[in-house]
Amino acid sequence: MAGVKIFISDLHLGDGSRTDDFHRDKPFLKFLEFVERQAEELIILGDFLELWQADLDRVLFRHSEIINKLLSLRNKIKITYVIGNHDYIPFVKFKDSDIGISLEYRDIENGIIAEHGHRYDAINRYKNPIKSIKWPLGKHFTLFIAGLERLIHPDFDIWTKRTIEHLDNFLQEAILIRNKVTPATKEYLKRGGHLGEFQEAVKNQINKGAKIVIFGHTHKSQLQIVERGIYANCGAWVDDVEPTYIAYYKDRIELKEALTHKVIEGLTLK
Repeated sequence: MAGVKIFISDLHLGDGSRTDDFHRDKPFLKFLEFVERQAEELIILGDFLELWQADLDRVLFRHSEIINKLLSLRNKIKITYVIGNHDYIPFVKFKDSDIGISLEYRDIENGIIAEHGHRYDAINRYKNPIKSIKWPLGKHFTLFIAGLERLIHPDFDIWTKRTIEHLDNFLQEAILIRNKVTPATKEYLKRGGHLGEFQEAVKNQINKGAKIVIFGHTHKSQLQIVERGIYANCGAWVDDVEPTYIAYYKDRIELKEALTHKVIEGLTLK
């Protein structure tokens, strides 16, 4: 598999408290061993750490094996850490350094542009954290739900997420009907984001020349042809989803199950 690039996102490593939604340390360590053997590059598309609900020191201590393994991989393969909304601060200060932290990933030769995707989400984007660290509305909401997890039940966030998804699906169906969207693009629009911002972002990148656009953020894995390009989403590793990743080869791109490496969707590249 020489030359394969592996894209992952949204592990949300927490501090081991009731709000920590990641309990797959051993499976992920095995996944990193697979990456070490098979890949030449690992791209983490944001929200690897959960810093909206936990202190960095506690996260690093709780998931120290993962952190140490990831650091050891730097000497063997290329690693790029693209910042997400849940790990934006303090890592945004390192975005112009030489340690592989950035706001987006670009592979000009192969026409790939990848990022977390939160900047297209009005609720979760930071306006300008370089000048101001004012929290986005999404962080206030996340901390409120985290409080309910501690007081009521650790799955309160999962219940809330499912409720929001039902509302999100209703709003998207309404948009589809209003805009008279054709059946061919309905599924793409339905899975691509919230109220249309992700769809427009993907289209804009393709219109600028990108062949492949890869996001995280939604926790919904996807691989699909969109107009003249391809849209992919890494999915997530949190407790309530099946972990997935995107694998890019010179001649194909695949959405794969992370624990079995079974291909869910695959597209041949021209």
